[in-house]
Amino acid sequence: MAESAVNYSSNVGECSNSKLIMAESAVKAVEPQIRERSGHAAAADRQHLYIWGGYASVADQEQFLPRDEIWIYDLERGSWCVRQVCGSAPPPLSGSSSCLLDGELFIFGGCSDDGQTNELYSISLGDGRFTCRRVTHRSGSPPSPRDKLCCWLHEGRIVFFGGYGPKLLREVGDLQSFTVDEASWADGVFWGWNNETHQFDPERRSWTEVQTTGGAPAPRAAHASATIGCKGFICGGRVKVAHGTHSQPSHTLRSSSSGASAWTADR
Repeated sequence: MAESAVNYSSNVGECSNSKLIMAESAVKAVEPQIRERSGHAAAADRQHLYIWGGYASVADQEQFLPRDEIWIYDLERGSWCVRQVCGSAPPPLSGSSSCLLDGELFIFGGCSDDGQTNELYSISLGDGRFTCRRVTHRSGSPPSPRDKLCCWLHEGRIVFFGGYGPKLLREVGDLQSFTVDEASWADGVFWGWNNETHQFDPERRSWTEVQTTGGAPAPRAAHASATIGCKGFICGGRVKVAHGTHSQPSHTLRSSSSGASAWTADR
């Protein structure tokens, strides 16, 4: 279910070399303080770590953090700064999946006040204005709305796996790839976990559901992922079992330049 969305104010500062005049003409560098948070989007390049969105617990309530700012950690200096995001920013979200590609931070899915989403956004990191736009597709169909999924890059495309979210009854074609959460369904809409693999090609702006071979991981959410060469690794996550949810071992998806993808379980 979605957390309650509340704008949470924070101190906005300039990056790296910002200085504020303090007291009587005294100039002192001030570093803004990032709020503690969960469910945020995060990605890094060789110089910076980028943080967007998520929520914080305030007075025992979960409150969304601002959608119109991006926090940047300088890995060399060891310092934080925050910049305003302009353009068409996503709604406040938690549980999104994110990655960096060609100077843009891509943010997909997540959970808002209106529930899970399947919209894709990108924030330009090199234009000095941190312009955000909603990315529309020319072909294919995006995954169903979901949060707590993972993603990685392969040959210029973004690969997404798993997550938790709703599907219409007619969309649930295979219970091996979608596990219904028996505690969450109504009016022909079922929430649950999936083990689908989708990819988005930013250049062609096309969505494709990847057809894989081998023993696919169980449907899951809230797992971690990483890549080495042509291999995408996923580890852990929550899955539905007879008596609740539990963590899962790791799996590897090996992709070739021909488009073939095969799962193997790591022992």
